[in-house]
Amino acid sequence: MARPYAYRCELIARNLDGTYEATLTTYRATTPRLAARWARKTAGRYAELLAPAPTASYLAGVPLVEIEPGNPRPDVRLQAWADSAELYEDVLSTLADGRAYAFTVTDYGARYELRLDPLPIRRAPEMPAFTIRTRPSTGRGRHRRPRTLQLVP
Repeated sequence: MARPYAYRCELIARNLDGTYEATLTTYRATTPRLAARWARKTAGRYAELLAPAPTASYLAGVPLVEIEPGNPRPDVRLQAWADSAELYEDVLSTLADGRAYAFTVTDYGARYELRLDPLPIRRAPEMPAFTIRTRPSTGRGRHRRPRTLQLVP
């Protein structure tokens, strides 16, 4: 059975005043389950990128500052969303109904939006089968009479 939708999945970062937007990653899924699985994996990956472990080798020698408890933590919300089985099921049912799903987190300088949009698939109409009639081959390639040039006086 043909699926009526494909799914455009993307993670977008915007500055808070909305003047700049960057698409961080995109994916095109063929089923709601693939779209939800991609969203879960991407949310977890970007949560780790937003708040890397202080023991990471590439942070050696970098002065680290502890943030205050009241500051927004988009990494925590992204990781919680990625780990939630209930939210995963919610994404599946929303996409299966043909509706878009969006999840947004904000920190002090940017807004991150995870979007899953169903795209209707238009298929070409079925064409009737046809046959090609060919002449039997002589086995010698194309036969063409050589051209002769005629001089005009």
